[in-house]
Amino acid sequence: MKTEKIIAWISTIIGLILATAFFLRWHPEHLWQNQSTPVTMAEIEENLAKDYSGMTAGHDIFRLTGAKDFEDTWSYHNYMTAEPIGIVSTDVYSLKPWVDPYIRSGKRHHNYTGKRKAEIITSKLNVWEDYNPYYLLELPDHSYILAQIPTEQADAIARGKKITLPIGRKAGMTATAASCLSEICQEYQVDTGSVFYAFNDEWEKKHYMLSFMIRFAAAAVICLLSATLLITIGNKIFRVNSA
Repeated sequence: MKTEKIIAWISTIIGLILATAFFLRWHPEHLWQNQSTPVTMAEIEENLAKDYSGMTAGHDIFRLTGAKDFEDTWSYHNYMTAEPIGIVSTDVYSLKPWVDPYIRSGKRHHNYTGKRKAEIITSKLNVWEDYNPYYLLELPDHSYILAQIPTEQADAIARGKKITLPIGRKAGMTATAASCLSEICQEYQVDTGSVFYAFNDEWEKKHYMLSFMIRFAAAAVICLLSATLLITIGNKIFRVNSA
């Protein structure tokens, strides 16, 4: 095989690896999500039927200082936020509430196969974004709680950045999820009875396809540019004559 073809193949493979890593890690939702106006308790009390989970937390939304605060809160419409000082990935993911749990077949995916998607997965390869990750949030008093929060916020906390999480609520979890999380929760002394849930399911469902297409397009550009650059550099290093 000619040197020129070897350089092209290797450059393309590296480009695909870089593009895939970018696709899996980058989430463009913050480009329009962060423009939302902070929600206050007064607004919440005016419309208790609305779900405010995932929205920007106003100054008077209750801040969790420790696991005891979380244990003492009620479920559903008792909203809260937190300013975590640390985070631990569990590598456990649950199917998003709004995702169709059944697998479809056919060219337009109109037909159900009768098979259900896994309720819980423990793989980091969450390409289709059908699953939300579980994290352990370290609160100001150094205690931990289970949480499902956007990846952008999780990454910021992992980098040591101080942030205020979106509005969340106390949600239940299945026995399967609790079983998969039991070992790490025992290690950090975390109750598996409930989870801090900070996703706006209605918004997520509405913007899912737009987000996916933007990520795919950006990854394709990265693949093309990086492969082209690597081919150019490789040809120069090995003095390949492109004429």
